[in-house]
Amino acid sequence: MGNPVTNAPQHSAKARHRGPSGLLVALVLGFAGGGILGACTGTDANLERQKLLDELNNAGGGPKAQCKPGAEAPCYEGPDGTQGRGECKTGTHQCNEQAQWGSCNNMVVPRQESCNRKDDDCDGIIDNGFERDGAICFIGTGSCKTQGVWHCAKDGTKAECDAPPPPRKPEICDGIDNDCNGKIDDNITANTGQACSTGMPGVCGPGVMQCTGGRVQCVQNFQPDIEICNQKDDDCDGKVDNNCLTPDEAAKLKAKQAQGGGSGQGGGGGQPLKK
Repeated sequence: MGNPVTNAPQHSAKARHRGPSGLLVALVLGFAGGGILGACTGTDANLERQKLLDELNNAGGGPKAQCKPGAEAPCYEGPDGTQGRGECKTGTHQCNEQAQWGSCNNMVVPRQESCNRKDDDCDGIIDNGFERDGAICFIGTGSCKTQGVWHCAKDGTKAECDAPPPPRKPEICDGIDNDCNGKIDDNITANTGQACSTGMPGVCGPGVMQCTGGRVQCVQNFQPDIEICNQKDDDCDGKVDNNCLTPDEAAKLKAKQAQGGGSGQGGGGGQPLKK
């Protein structure tokens, strides 16, 4: 199975007299002279090399030998439970001449999750924390809603919805958010603001054209109120100053009504319409 090393005992004896550093040199020379522990591990040559390795460990002059020089083995330095999961994979390291393992090469350990259709943090979930690539998405509401799908951004920092922007039109009075700004019938100017008549009697007759209820219509300036003796039809019943009160009496009656006591005549009016 191999050629005996006839001078192995003398070599070992010299190593014992040289101390830890001498042992290291002897160990290196021993391995270099006969090669790495070969396939025939039971030969005299390999037994001598193992003996030198044991002597180095026992000398106490350096780090304990971890491996047989030249050996190669799999390695992984990531958190438990992540090896071989997602993008994480095992690497390899080699044993150097000092019988110490070298760095782990080609190893992949967990990293911060990116939006890239991969499990970067090796927790078993792809793109966790991001919208799923390819899932349906929407932007806008109502008539302004459009549909698309989620896609990962090129830099992997976020997911983006590719739905097209909603169509924007000039706002008109139709009960729809035409300009897609989130407000219905706002900023309507066409045919609005002009004085008009509601056709109602008394102070409820005059009004202003406004967009309300999805159409432009005449909105009265005043609501019916307590009839006051002022030559006006304040309660909008078609009669002027019928059963009217003085301004002071009307004020006291309104105060009493506001406190929840009594009922006044008419039923409100002559007061500006809240806009």
